[in-house]
Amino acid sequence: MLRESRGSRGRLLFFTLCIAVGVTAVVGVAALAQSLEEVLRAQGRDLLAADLLVSSRRPIDPELDAMVRRFGATATTHTREFASMVAPIDAGGVAGSARLARVKSVRGTFPLSGVLELDPPGLLSKVLEQGVAVAPELGIPVGSRLRLGNKVLQVRALVRREPQPPGVFSVMGPRVFVAEDAIRDSGLAGVGSRMRYELLARYPGDDVERLAERMRREAKGAEYLRIESWRAGQPRVRDGIARVERFLGLVALLSLILGGIGVAQVVRAWIEGRTPAIAVLRCLGMRPREILLLFVGQVLVFAFVGSVLGAALGALVPRLLGGVLLAPLSVDAAALSGMQSVALLKGIGLGVGIALLFSLPPLTAVWRVSPARVLRAEVEPLPAPGWVRYGSMGVLGCGLLTTAALQAGRLIPGLWFTAGFFALAGVLALGARVVMRAVSRLPRRGVHPYLVQGLTALARPGAGTLGGVVALGLGVAVVSTLWIVEHALSSGLRTLIPADAPTVFLVDVQPDQWEAVERELRAQGASRIVSAPVVMGRLRAINGRPVRDILEQRGGQSRWTLTREQRLSPMATLPADSRVVAGALWSDPNAAEISLERRYARDMGVELGDVLRIDVQGVAFDLKLTSLREVEWRSFTLNFFVAVEPGVLDDAPGFRLAAARLPPEREQPLQNRLAQAFPNVAVLRVGPILDTVVGLIESMAVGVRLLGWFTVAAGLVILGGAIGATTLRRRREAALLKTLGATRRGVGVLMGIEFGMLGGLAGTLGAVGGSVLAWAFLTLLADLAFPWPLWLVPAAAVGGALLAIGCGLLASWRALHAPPRAVLAG
Repeated sequence: MLRESRGSRGRLLFFTLCIAVGVTAVVGVAALAQSLEEVLRAQGRDLLAADLLVSSRRPIDPELDAMVRRFGATATTHTREFASMVAPIDAGGVAGSARLARVKSVRGTFPLSGVLELDPPGLLSKVLEQGVAVAPELGIPVGSRLRLGNKVLQVRALVRREPQPPGVFSVMGPRVFVAEDAIRDSGLAGVGSRMRYELLARYPGDDVERLAERMRREAKGAEYLRIESWRAGQPRVRDGIARVERFLGLVALLSLILGGIGVAQVVRAWIEGRTPAIAVLRCLGMRPREILLLFVGQVLVFAFVGSVLGAALGALVPRLLGGVLLAPLSVDAAALSGMQSVALLKGIGLGVGIALLFSLPPLTAVWRVSPARVLRAEVEPLPAPGWVRYGSMGVLGCGLLTTAALQAGRLIPGLWFTAGFFALAGVLALGARVVMRAVSRLPRRGVHPYLVQGLTALARPGAGTLGGVVALGLGVAVVSTLWIVEHALSSGLRTLIPADAPTVFLVDVQPDQWEAVERELRAQGASRIVSAPVVMGRLRAINGRPVRDILEQRGGQSRWTLTREQRLSPMATLPADSRVVAGALWSDPNAAEISLERRYARDMGVELGDVLRIDVQGVAFDLKLTSLREVEWRSFTLNFFVAVEPGVLDDAPGFRLAAARLPPEREQPLQNRLAQAFPNVAVLRVGPILDTVVGLIESMAVGVRLLGWFTVAAGLVILGGAIGATTLRRRREAALLKTLGATRRGVGVLMGIEFGMLGGLAGTLGAVGGSVLAWAFLTLLADLAFPWPLWLVPAAAVGGALLAIGCGLLASWRALHAPPRAVLAG
């Protein structure tokens, strides 16, 4: 094996690098995801702040509290979490700028597990006896006072670190810890308060998941509860990580597939260089399949070496980049480890498998080598059997589909990925062939000879133009697609909002407060003021069938629609951006009626004529579904999934939601005035919330962009490998040109023109292909406007040309510096 690879070490080095780059990306993604999952499991108690957590949108039932204790809890704590306005109070009693905060009230010891770091140090229970603890981001120092509802409290400590990190929910503002009694005195716990109630419990031993399962079966109203144990390791976060891993895994797989293209090029050049040796082996009696196995063995060895190298580099990703990539999840990167055996073995297996798959088609060339080549080099190659040629391509296609399905976790996404890859690669190959044919027919007169020589070099046999354009073009296409999508999502969140859309939303306005709140809005210069009454309810049954029974057969999206707190809004007429698409609004005089948004009804699994039983503060209402509505949510005005016929809920307790448009400079004064006069009213300002969301998107996009550049790196390695595979021919050409009077610089210019055109072509086709993919995703799936970045194609062409020139000249270094006499003398 070593003897057969002698003289091809340079090509095999490129072979190794092609595989290593792709495996680095694959292992990096898998190791990061698995390491994060391990951290979530290992720190499950700390992240949950308890052994068991029960959360609900309604107060915890005393029977549930008793059940938790009956199951053996050694300690319990009750908390309530909600968004509210807080404002600092100066020494003169004047309130400063109000802002939204995430308020958590605590009754008992918190946390039951994990670390709550206060400054100055102390127990949270002692701090809350005398005041509140706030996050430093609030900008209120220790010793100052703040207003929370009707209550003025003193800041006794700053929260430097807490369990249950906010992660993406930091959009609702900094944390404020307060005692349970203070919430009662603040007046914030009335009807309409959007509170999340939590019951935390500590249990001896590690068998808490069994207790959680039993509680899910036996607890009253368990279908409306979220019951989590530390053993489950944050299942919602882990599910999200799994989805992100599948997506990023496919992006990383593309880098590895590009490496496979490089492997195919290297193996093809390798086989061409070993044709005389193969002819000798055939004369000695070896059959093509035996020769094939000989070269397959060498492929496996070098693929294994490249995969191990890539796996070692990929294992460093969690430590080196984990802090940047996982910033939105508030995870300590120091706890991450890249030594994930499953990820390492998976990466090595995929690397070896991809190398073998892409090696098979070029390796079938051994069937075409005639034994007569030993005596006569010009002998015509033998035809390869059809089953060999088509079988190798079939194995390649099936292998790619299987690999993509394994990375995606499902067959359908893997099928789409494979089809998209072949389609994009086919378009790039077609474009490369068209350009190669065009430059081969360029007129020779009137054109600078350097330009003619450089361009026609693209079309000569064995130039590697096709493979280089496909590989580098795919990398550019991935980067272009990801950039356009990220840019569209970030800017689209802003441009998606109509020019006349509300800029503030008011939550929890009590009915007797609305007239005064509306006057304040008008005093601040608000326009387009709208409001709507809201009653909170809970779906109990559909056509007499309890929700709990329905959930046993259905899950997924329908679970959310069935178990959420339903916001019921009585409507006499529909808003302008809502229209009936099925049935008729308030058309049955013999029934209390309800109207649902069309997709919401589909997810809930209900049809016209169905009767929904909704519980409002313990009173059941049977409502008949008589109409379905289409809602234009992008109008950003007040709209609801559930509308109720006027008069049905007149006696039910509720509140009002309001929206208005204000000049930007009047939003903070309005927030300050309402926080002082109506402390229960939460003001949601669209602008700052959008800024936070966009910041989170941009932060999470770092990892996606990094993987996109991995594909470009793989494309450059492949380009270098293709050029390196023609080193011998290029050395002879350079020597001949130097003999005819060309300087080394002149030969370098010729090669630079060739490489620049190749890179420019790859950049142009890749940017066009990436733009088409981004357009399809944004318009067909995300329902967002496509930004049409006109500068992208020329920028990609120039960038691709510069990268290709640098990589190509580096790969041709030996050819440029070889002495002409030694080369021509053989």
